[in-house]
Amino acid sequence: MRSILIIMASFAAGALLLDSCHKDVPVQEAVSVIPGTVDAAKDMASYKLEVTANCTWSVTTEGDDGQAVYWITPDRSSGHDSAIVTIRVNENKYNDSRSASVVFTTPGGQRAVAIVTQKGDAGGSDAPGDATLCLGTYNLRMSNLDTDDVNKWSVRKERLKQSINDCGFDVFGIQEVSTEMQTWLESEFKGSYTFRFFSPYSQNGNGNKANGIGYRTSAFALSDWHFFWATGTPDTMSTNDTGSSGSFNRGGCCCILTHKQSGARFFFMNTHACLNNEPNAALAPVYIEQEKRFNPGCLPSFFVGDMNARPEYQASETYRSYWKDSYQTALRKSGASASYNGFTTVSGKYRIDYIYHRGNGITINDFCISNKLYDGKYASDHFPVIVNCKLSK
Repeated sequence: MRSILIIMASFAAGALLLDSCHKDVPVQEAVSVIPGTVDAAKDMASYKLEVTANCTWSVTTEGDDGQAVYWITPDRSSGHDSAIVTIRVNENKYNDSRSASVVFTTPGGQRAVAIVTQKGDAGGSDAPGDATLCLGTYNLRMSNLDTDDVNKWSVRKERLKQSINDCGFDVFGIQEVSTEMQTWLESEFKGSYTFRFFSPYSQNGNGNKANGIGYRTSAFALSDWHFFWATGTPDTMSTNDTGSSGSFNRGGCCCILTHKQSGARFFFMNTHACLNNEPNAALAPVYIEQEKRFNPGCLPSFFVGDMNARPEYQASETYRSYWKDSYQTALRKSGASASYNGFTTVSGKYRIDYIYHRGNGITINDFCISNKLYDGKYASDHFPVIVNCKLSK
């Protein structure tokens, strides 16, 4: 009996040793995909890729510049082991053929690539050309907040009208827009700009204390208009900005704009973010989630607004993890150093208004925080932020 117990103990020890040795042996990640090339027809169609792997992997698309492309959509963003991945290739309406890569990447950095080349349409149009755009963001300050003779709305609105005209925006985000100001904007700029508004204080998005997007009526066509609240339940109205600075409803609005002359398309999102520090930081990732939700084609993307966050704040770091700050990427900068002026400081107090960008072919040529005064007086307690940029095909 003792001999049997000794043999069993030895066997168990050996099994443990083998198991321990097995765990210590690193697994070499491996991933491959077939076919390695896909010749896609000009019409929209789906194609299957066979992935062979022994680990988890992510799937992305890459153009020649390393950025994601909008015309190839995989049916998933990640997977594990071997699987079939279906990619949808959108219709190519242009003369030129185009190509991009579908890339499978393991946690350790191993890559497998399928190159997709799509035929052009012989009877199609030329691909979109370059578009030169003037984009901006402007906190207009609510019309009911001031009663003094200098800044009350009945006096200040003429300065604000001149300021908007001087900025020369093609597309711009606006914040703190009362119902009175909405009517005023649509009347004063009728024939020049079209405005869409979103009030986070109404489930249907209509009403007071709104954000909005304005664009030149003759130059752009708007589609895919959406709005949301900056919460984990973005389709439901919420008082999500609470703290020592007060309680507010915060959210954003977005759309896709098509530049009529060039055919260039881009995603544009605007917000007035949380004033209280804790929700300002905690809810910043929601805007990234909503950009992905409403820009599934990965069009060039702009995110603008009064973020209520200085560059060193956590929310700003979160935004920069996904977008680029045009202040940092601009070839040339001018104007004030900060965007919030409080009606008192011509150089500005804090830089809390931003124009972020992400995606293919965006060049920020000029960045300006315009601190122009009108007869020595301010148009708003924020300066407008303006960029001139080129959107290349």
